[in-house]
Amino acid sequence: MRFTATAEEQLAFTTSPLLEAVHSWHVIAGPGHHALHLPWVRRCRELPTALRRLMREHSFVVADYIPAFFESRADDLDASFEEQLTAIRSVPPEHLAAELAQTIVDTTRYHGRDLVRDAATRDRALAELDETAPDRAETLRGVLTDPTPVTEAALTALQDYWDAAFGAEWERIEPSLHHALAQAGRRIAHGGVLPILRTLIPQIRIDPRQRLLRLDRPHDHDITVTEAQPVTFTASHYVWPHVRVTCDEPWPLRVTFPSVPLGPAPATASREEILTALRALAAAPRLQIAESLSGQSRSTQELATLLGLSESVVSRHLKQMTQAGLMTTRREGYYVLYSLDHRRLNRIANALIRLADSDAAPTGS
Repeated sequence: MRFTATAEEQLAFTTSPLLEAVHSWHVIAGPGHHALHLPWVRRCRELPTALRRLMREHSFVVADYIPAFFESRADDLDASFEEQLTAIRSVPPEHLAAELAQTIVDTTRYHGRDLVRDAATRDRALAELDETAPDRAETLRGVLTDPTPVTEAALTALQDYWDAAFGAEWERIEPSLHHALAQAGRRIAHGGVLPILRTLIPQIRIDPRQRLLRLDRPHDHDITVTEAQPVTFTASHYVWPHVRVTCDEPWPLRVTFPSVPLGPAPATASREEILTALRALAAAPRLQIAESLSGQSRSTQELATLLGLSESVVSRHLKQMTQAGLMTTRREGYYVLYSLDHRRLNRIANALIRLADSDAAPTGS
């Protein structure tokens, strides 16, 4: 995901009551992968038996791949659960079929869009399922013929689940999600987009020189965020420990991430570690060295040429930064290459961010 120099203008942050309900349903469908949310799983054991049966029968819709149509009107902070539910019913049937098919087939081998559009791909997928999982093959045939019954059954289960339990849960967690968005906005205003995204989503890798964000997924997409193709970051409690990405047409570009106040606290540095690091960086040449190493490892000789300093001066600064724990080294033949210790720097950055965000989070987080 590539960002322009004006990336702040192409970013939006939001929450979604319906999408949050779907993520919590995903948790219920596979509780063993969501240790943080086991209290909610236990509470949902008290749901009416008929509702639990309905949710269990249609859990395939949310168990692994979560259909992008659940993100309908998710960019609208004022949209209620019911309004988002209504918006799904206006999604064209071919898009519903493609997304539902994706919940049934092996997502590393098939794309639901291809199953809808290409008869040969569809026949191959159905033939494989007929041999290995006849019930899933029957469901897939039904979805590709008419996705409305499965869609309506899933939406009915969601509505009943909301009325019985999750509506009240949303009221509890919504203030904390909005607090997380406000924190993210303040951090971006002070530090820019890319450094803050690393603190929000530890799984991503950032290349600041190329203004590039990387997140490992089974398929490759190279996306440039522009005014015509903005990206929305949706804060979620129940998505943890996942980071979900929507990047296929016709759906808007979205990254759903675990909100910081509700997820595991990031590691922070001690007061002594912060002071040592700040002293080590408190000189223009050492800041220049850190900037030069932000994208790649370099040797003393290379840094001297880039900064216009003698090798002895650069060596002295590198020694101070290494003693402060900001550097790692490795040898390649004749040369010793220096790299920034990003783990140490992230701990220091998290400690400083906590100072900036020291206002109390709302209760219920």
